[in-house]
Amino acid sequence: MPALAADRFYIVDDGPPAQGDILFASVARVIGDDRWSPPRWRVLDENVAELSPSEADLPAIRVAGGRSLVMVTTHDCGHDKEFNAVVDRLLEERGIREEDSEELFAVMAEVEADPTLDREFQVSPLLDPTTVEVAGRSVDQSLLLGGRVIGYLPVPPLVVAGVEVIPQAVVDLSYRVTVDRIGYVSRLTSVSEEARQLLRYALARLDVLRTPTLEAALSEAVGQEIKSARIDKRNPLIVKLTLADGSVLELLQKPSSPPAGPVSRSRRSIPS
Repeated sequence: MPALAADRFYIVDDGPPAQGDILFASVARVIGDDRWSPPRWRVLDENVAELSPSEADLPAIRVAGGRSLVMVTTHDCGHDKEFNAVVDRLLEERGIREEDSEELFAVMAEVEADPTLDREFQVSPLLDPTTVEVAGRSVDQSLLLGGRVIGYLPVPPLVVAGVEVIPQAVVDLSYRVTVDRIGYVSRLTSVSEEARQLLRYALARLDVLRTPTLEAALSEAVGQEIKSARIDKRNPLIVKLTLADGSVLELLQKPSSPPAGPVSRSRRSIPS
């Protein structure tokens, strides 16, 4: 997973919120009684609070939180899921075709006025790479910034008019926070589709793809005839290739962005 230079990583986009966007937002997590935090997260712990339990016999909830640059990790399909579902339902109920643009946009504007739809998405904080440790030892910076450490996505510095807007950083994908759609402070920038692909791969590699023998399996498969290919019934993302020697190679289909369609958020949903 190679790292990208800034000119390939960032784009100017005034569209609705999207996966990979970098925001300034609040983050928080539940902590233990000893209030311990790993070194890389301590800068995020601006405040520590103790929340009273709803029942007397339950322990208090201790929370550490602060403000940080964050990257949106929720896939684009999740940002307008409820909005699109309501629009589709109203179009069907009222007998409106998507080709009827004037009526379609009227329905979209109506649904857009509902403040309860698609309120939440997930983000992960951007951290100083030099603070990342494993078992008390600093991580090799060349590996970390080269995108070769599982759980982290390298982010290049963004300089605008001589001002560093975003410093060299890594997104810590193991720190995940659900934020309100209207609860963050601001959006600083968006990222390219190429950068989003790297984010999706980093997320998949952290949560799903633990395949240290993949390279060896691919090497053995080169030159063999593929006898059959089928999609796993239990997981439609996995394609199973049966090779000439009878071995089966499992591949994960490439994640992608949903295609542009007639139903999408109006410009009133764009964060300021």
